[in-house]
Amino acid sequence: MRLAWLCVCILLAGCTESAVRTDEATNAPLPADSYLAVADDSRVYRIDPQRSVILVRTGRSGPAARLGHDHAIASESIAGFVEIHDDPNRSRADVAFAIRELIVDKPEYRDQLQLDTTPSESDIAGTYTNMLKVVPPDPHPWITINATIAEPGTLAVAVTLTGRTVNYVVPATIDGDRERATVRGSTTIRHTDFGLSPFSAVGGLLRVSDELDVRFDITAERVSP
Repeated sequence: MRLAWLCVCILLAGCTESAVRTDEATNAPLPADSYLAVADDSRVYRIDPQRSVILVRTGRSGPAARLGHDHAIASESIAGFVEIHDDPNRSRADVAFAIRELIVDKPEYRDQLQLDTTPSESDIAGTYTNMLKVVPPDPHPWITINATIAEPGTLAVAVTLTGRTVNYVVPATIDGDRERATVRGSTTIRHTDFGLSPFSAVGGLLRVSDELDVRFDITAERVSP
């Protein structure tokens, strides 16, 4: 049985249900109204899903690790907003993406991560199936993100997954001009941060590593006043 798994612990999220409302355009739980009604000293951008990706590498471990694969799990359907304020301490971002829409082992992402094995189509299908079993989309179908600037070059990030919120400090590069904003960075999170047990097989001889390496490259376009 090949390494089939779970990888949904992807980065960044926040916003409790009482604090958000549904964005009608995407059905994602985002505080859209608070972004579209900001003051003149802020610039607001809407995330462009065609130019944004969150990419996670899941590793393998255990005595039988050579029998499995590392996997590339990605979200290409990211919704959200970025606000860049004249006061950096008031800048923020909210992001959401659906668990069901995660992509497993797209060749270009495996190439980016320089993964050194070639999973079969059945391996990839099994990975996706087990992911949904370990982190079922119901009753929490979305992974959400809230980020603020902790200090220059660093984000304070709250990640909400399966109803549990975990806080991280994440190195990141944030740029914005009159037309667009970009947010890029990487970090490591763990399954156990969210009370999740990494997938295992062969009596535990083959396991997914607890650590998940996360990269994010977000592009957002300016929202017209």
